[in-house]
Amino acid sequence: MKKVIFIFLLSFIFFISCSNSSDLKIEEEPDEQESEQNDQETPDTEKPDENTQEEEQDEPAVVDEEIVPDNEPEQSEEDPNVPQADPIGNFNLNFSGQINTTISTSSRGGNGIVSFNYNGNPYTFNEISVPMIGGIFPLAMSNSGNIIILWLDSFGVSDALAAVEKQVFGISLPQNVEAGSGTMKSLGSYAFYGDISVNIQGGQFNVKCVRAVSDSGEYDITSNDGANITFTANGDLFDPALAGSMIPYPACE
Repeated sequence: MKKVIFIFLLSFIFFISCSNSSDLKIEEEPDEQESEQNDQETPDTEKPDENTQEEEQDEPAVVDEEIVPDNEPEQSEEDPNVPQADPIGNFNLNFSGQINTTISTSSRGGNGIVSFNYNGNPYTFNEISVPMIGGIFPLAMSNSGNIIILWLDSFGVSDALAAVEKQVFGISLPQNVEAGSGTMKSLGSYAFYGDISVNIQGGQFNVKCVRAVSDSGEYDITSNDGANITFTANGDLFDPALAGSMIPYPACE
C-alpha cells in the first residue's frame, strides 16, 4: 500500500512540474506582432526627409539676368542715314482744264488756284488772263510722259513778247494717271515752288531753281481722258536739300 501511495505521489509531482515548465515557456516567448512592429519602426539605414527633398527640388535655379531699367530710352527704328526735318510750308491746289501738247500764244490755260505757305509767308497764285491771248495760267502741258501744271505769280502782255523770269508753283503727275485718290509719293507725283524762265512765243519753260518741294501729300483725280484733267492735291512742303533726286531742279541759293 505504501508503495502504491509513493508511486502516486511521484506521478503527481511530475505532473505538476511539467505543468509549471510549460507555463514558464509560454511566458518567455515574445509577441510576434510586437516584434514585427519593432522591426518596422527601426530603420536599417538613415533616410532623408521626403519633405526636405521636395522643398529642395521646388527651389528654382538662380540665373543671373541683366536688369534693364524701365526708364531707358527706346531705340529709334528710323534709318539714321535718312535726314529728318519738319515741313517749311504746305499747299492746297485745284485744277480743271486742257492738257496742251505744244506751247505758243495759242495755248490755253485752265481753271484753278494754288494757295501755299512758305517759311511762314502765305501766297496765292490765281488764274491769269492776258488781253488778246486769253486765259493762259494755270497751264497744263504734256512733257516726257508726265503732265505738268504751272501757276505763275504774274504775267502780262509785255511778258508774252520775250523771255521773262517769274515765281512758279508747279505739280507733276504721270500722264496716264487714272481717276481716284491716293498719296503723291505712291503715284510718283511731286510739287515745287521756285523760279522759272518763260518764253511763250518760243514755247519754252525752264525751271531755274526751287525753294520748296514735296512728294508728301494727297491727290484726288476726278477725271483724265488724256486731253483734259480735273483734280485736287494738298500736302506739306520741305527744304529742297532733302529732296535728293526726287526732282530734276537745283535748289535756289
